[in-house]
Amino acid sequence: MAVIEFINGKNNTLSALKRVLNYITNPSKTDDELKGGYNCDINKAYNDFFMTKTVYNKTEGRQYIHFTQSFAPYDKVTPKIIKQIADELVQMKMFKGFQVAYAVHTDKDHLHTHFVINTVNKETGYKWKQSAEQLQMMKDYSDEICKKHGLIITQGKSGSHINRGEYRAKEKGYSWKYELYLAVKKMKWIARSKNDFVANMNQLGYQVDWRDTRKYITFTNPDGKKCRNRKLYPPEHFTKEALLRAFELNKQRMDKISARSQMEILLSAIQLVKKEEHLEMGRQFPLSKLEGEVVKDELEEIKKGKGLNWDKGNENNI
Repeated sequence: MAVIEFINGKNNTLSALKRVLNYITNPSKTDDELKGGYNCDINKAYNDFFMTKTVYNKTEGRQYIHFTQSFAPYDKVTPKIIKQIADELVQMKMFKGFQVAYAVHTDKDHLHTHFVINTVNKETGYKWKQSAEQLQMMKDYSDEICKKHGLIITQGKSGSHINRGEYRAKEKGYSWKYELYLAVKKMKWIARSKNDFVANMNQLGYQVDWRDTRKYITFTNPDGKKCRNRKLYPPEHFTKEALLRAFELNKQRMDKISARSQMEILLSAIQLVKKEEHLEMGRQFPLSKLEGEVVKDELEEIKKGKGLNWDKGNENNI
């Protein structure tokens, strides 16, 4: 998946703002169809940014926020898909009212998107503020969008990564713990609340002991084996705080009906796997088998029947 990185530089002058916008839209680095503007026209982003600052009399101080979303060379992804990912990312609630100019750069081995945010909100006049929690929410949502497009997980500036096969190897092939990991990961991005999460895990056959008085969550699989959330990899993705942040994001991007549809699709896919009698592992570890696309064609038919297209992310409020 992509790596989000904020770029710190001198950005206290209007000339610096003009330079960075000229840089990200440089035709030697990108094409017209790979550029985008959220709450602004990418072809006159500087004027749009400046007008907002002038209206609210906030032309001094920090002029813009600059960050990138980078993809590793081994990611099988096209510039067009990366542009679609960027289009979805700027729909996050944290960008509401802010003007964002962005463009996919194709001049390096690793494809990447530059985002430049006006520090003054067009609707409220308030200046941009970003907490560590908001940054983590952005990274989590970026991971979710990328996962939808089948990209591998990348971590850190070095672009080191761990894919499904490597994680499975760590667990010595199919294992109950890897199956639990997949269950929690999938429910993290379907549930809209803690109660939804627990109920969905129950439907998959897992018991969840999530108490405010205890630091960790304890999961019990259908065979009675227990595992705490701190044992899932990477642990920072499965803390109580990380899960609750994901639930809030899910509320922003889908309603109850869409969430329920996704859960029904997953349960139907699990039943398809279990019906394959010659696949013993499929009966024991259906989510692990689904990761290998054992029933890809059948699953696509289920999606169509539900009127839901995950590949295009057609939830009403995405």
